[in-house]
Amino acid sequence: MTITKFTAGAVALATALALAACSDDDNEGAAGTTSAVTTDQAAENTQDAGDTDAGEQPVSDIQAAVDTFIGALDDLGIEHSEPVRGQVQLSGAKAVFDLTVNGYDSGINVYPDAESMATWQEASEALGGIHVAKDLAVLSLNTTEGVADSAEIAPRIAEHIDGTARGV
Repeated sequence: MTITKFTAGAVALATALALAACSDDDNEGAAGTTSAVTTDQAAENTQDAGDTDAGEQPVSDIQAAVDTFIGALDDLGIEHSEPVRGQVQLSGAKAVFDLTVNGYDSGINVYPDAESMATWQEASEALGGIHVAKDLAVLSLNTTEGVADSAEIAPRIAEHIDGTARGV
């Protein structure tokens, strides 16, 4: 086995584990439940802006990415739960948020750099994943139960935020 095949296999396995971790198997019987993101979670990621007014708080790149995707879902009338900060695990992301989109488990991943995001995208596509990418963030849509729905809404979301739909 060559190092390239080993590395590709390891990345695919790591991504599969990370994508599987996005599902909430502990709540299988709790259909329709949602969790709320707290202001404490959003405040964790704000960065010191130095010269901001006392009443203004800078928006972190993480919160800006979440706001971009949630704003698009709202604008397009796509049903979703509030994003909840999740575990990064093996995704390579610096922040992960779990949510449902049209009733299906989904997630928002924010990456530290283009290389980390590209690695995740390649692995996601190799596994048949559908996602919308914008800057260093992705909205990963469900491809288990909701594949047809994900394939239909991904291009609409991408167009709305001037992003890219991949895997459709």
